[in-house]
Amino acid sequence: MSISGDAVAEFGFYPFEDVAWAYDKLWSTTASRCAWLPSKLSRTSDPTKLWQSDEAFVSQTCGWPLVTRLAEKVRVVGAFRQTTPESASHFYRSVVLGRVDGTPFDFQGSVAAVNDLESLSGWVSLIAAIHGPQESWRGQIRESGSHAESVRMLCRGEADIASIDSVTLAHLRRIEPMAVNSLFVICCGPLVPCLPIITHRSVTDSQLNELRGALSESTRDPEIADASSALFIGGFDALDLDDYLPLLNLKPNY
Repeated sequence: MSISGDAVAEFGFYPFEDVAWAYDKLWSTTASRCAWLPSKLSRTSDPTKLWQSDEAFVSQTCGWPLVTRLAEKVRVVGAFRQTTPESASHFYRSVVLGRVDGTPFDFQGSVAAVNDLESLSGWVSLIAAIHGPQESWRGQIRESGSHAESVRMLCRGEADIASIDSVTLAHLRRIEPMAVNSLFVICCGPLVPCLPIITHRSVTDSQLNELRGALSESTRDPEIADASSALFIGGFDALDLDDYLPLLNLKPNY
C-alpha cells in the first residue's frame, strides 16, 4: 500500500489561533511542491488517534512517544529548525521555570506542573534537568494538560516548577508576557532533537524524499518568510528514527 490523495495532514502541537494562518501558508506552499499531499491542513484535538490509525497522514509527534511506542508504526520525515534562543539546528532545550528563584537542587521534592507524562520537554527533560537522566521525580506531580496551563499553574501558586518547550515559551512570551515575566528561569533541559515530523508507515521511499524536499524548500522560501518567522521556523532537516533513539538514555526511573 502507498499513500494516496486521501492523506491527512495536521500540525497540532502549537495551537495558537493567531498563528494558524502561518501554518496554513507554510503547508500550502509545501503541498504545492509535493503531489501526494493534501492541499490543506486538518485541525484535530487529539492527534494521537491519527498516529495509531491506518489512515494515511503527515503529522508532528513528541520525541518520547516516537521512541517508546510509535517506532514500528510510523516513518520519520525530519524536524523543523527552530529559531528560539534555546535551539540550534534541529536541536533544542526545554526551559525549566520556577515560581520562585533558585537552583535545580532547590526544587528537588517540589510540586511539578507537567503537561503530559509522555512529554519529552515537559516531563522527561524536567527530571533530567532537576535530578539527572534515568532518575525519578521525588515530589508531587500535577498534570496540567498543556505547557501553557503549566505556566498558569505556576502563576497561580498551584505548582513550583515546570519544564516548557522552547517554541511554546516563545509564543507565550508574546501573548502572555506578564505571566512568563513573573516566573524565573531555573535551568534548561538536555539538548534533544526538535519535534519529529512523521508519516504513515506505508509511505514509499520516493514519496518520503519528495516530502522532505518540499519541506526543505518551503521553509526557506522568501515569499512565505512571514509565516516561517511567526512559527519560529528557520528550515528543515531530514532525520530518521535513529536520530531519536538516543533519547532512550534519558528514560526516567518510574
